[in-house]
Amino acid sequence: MKATMFITKVIVLVTLFLSVCGLASAAKSNDGERSFINNDVLKDGKVVSREVYVLEKGSSTLSPVKKFEYAYDETQQLKEKTTHVWNPSAAKWMKESLLSISRTGTETIVEYALWVSNKKEFAPSEKFVYVTNAEDNMITQYSYKMNKRTKEWELQKNAKVPAIDNIFAKAE
Repeated sequence: MKATMFITKVIVLVTLFLSVCGLASAAKSNDGERSFINNDVLKDGKVVSREVYVLEKGSSTLSPVKKFEYAYDETQQLKEKTTHVWNPSAAKWMKESLLSISRTGTETIVEYALWVSNKKEFAPSEKFVYVTNAEDNMITQYSYKMNKRTKEWELQKNAKVPAIDNIFAKAE
């Protein structure tokens, strides 16, 4: 029992020491105008939250910038990413956008929505549909924009569809 408590205290102290050393190292090696530092929260080996801070040149304080929250489906593939931006006057995180990914057969649908603060909801903005074959090779892709007047998706001709890294990756 005492040995377990001692080991736990040692682990906490070493972790704290390494965190302080990492912060001091980042402050010293800040050759550019600013450095970004991430604070990740892991659950079952997956990042469920990431806070991004900026360290300005010549400063030793971290200022919050963005926060990302990730949700995964039952196969451990990314299902949702919520982005928050820091509001310094309110001193709290404010919702900014939502990226939702759904998979059905050979189609992967990525929907992007922006936060509307006066309505307290996300408003759909863009949608990308990726179609693959059985071997997960890309066959085609479509880009849609939400028509604000009719509230319907409109296909965008000649639109460049962004490539999402590892969107088709299989869970291990």
